[in-house]
Amino acid sequence: MKGIVVLAWLATVAAFTSCATGASAQGAEVAKHRYMQAGSGGPVVVFESGVGEELETWRAVQKEVSKFTETFSYNRAGYRGSRGVPGTRDAAAAVSELRGLLAARGLAPPYVLVGHSLGGLYMQYFARNFPEEVVGLVLVDSTHWDLRGRVRREVPAVDALYSNLPRDAPQVVRAESEGLEVSGRQVSDSPPLRPMKLTVLSAGMLTGTPGVSAAQGAELAKLFGEMQRELAAQLPDARWQIAKHSDHFIQREQPELVVSAIRDMIEARRRQ
Repeated sequence: MKGIVVLAWLATVAAFTSCATGASAQGAEVAKHRYMQAGSGGPVVVFESGVGEELETWRAVQKEVSKFTETFSYNRAGYRGSRGVPGTRDAAAAVSELRGLLAARGLAPPYVLVGHSLGGLYMQYFARNFPEEVVGLVLVDSTHWDLRGRVRREVPAVDALYSNLPRDAPQVVRAESEGLEVSGRQVSDSPPLRPMKLTVLSAGMLTGTPGVSAAQGAELAKLFGEMQRELAAQLPDARWQIAKHSDHFIQREQPELVVSAIRDMIEARRRQ
């Protein structure tokens, strides 16, 4: 990996931007969310964004994937165009809301799930708890279920950075960040992944983070690499690929890698 590793969680929070596009309102559940649905055919590909990210992060990938199957991206509760809800913002809550939204849109399983960063953690919860609804899982520089615990134990000098969110961070970002460890436990306490297609895409060009020394960055780089390997080790025939020319946002830097992983899963399913 090139340079000092970035704390992916902090990088995503720091990259928070607000985007404005139209939203459809069809039914009570649909009216709560802003989403983009495009393409036709099956299985449906469902995109889940990282903390602080909105559906636009998938624009390049969704445009291409929609040429060969139906796709769905959306903003979770609390993000622009999606009504906020009280309570814990964790994996169980996010997946429950997503499944309700998919049902409201008439998008029947099974799905190919694609999750970036925190969204990857949420999609792992989805796939572990509802495997009959999933044919494939693509993890895009995904959060590991024990991220905070591992950083706290192995690189304790930088653990405090995870709690130092920008002063103007939106409430939903704070709520999801505070729910990170709960979400991780929910995933680790879930049944293991059942046999399905699994691709893990990991960042290969990581930049520095303010407050993190070169030595600490090297420790984090090693740790993050180990956690990405463990994500791929969840299934014996999983595919693990390093995106050599991408930072944490592989879907923007090398969208073709994400598109290719999804296409392989769609074609495999259609051959069955």
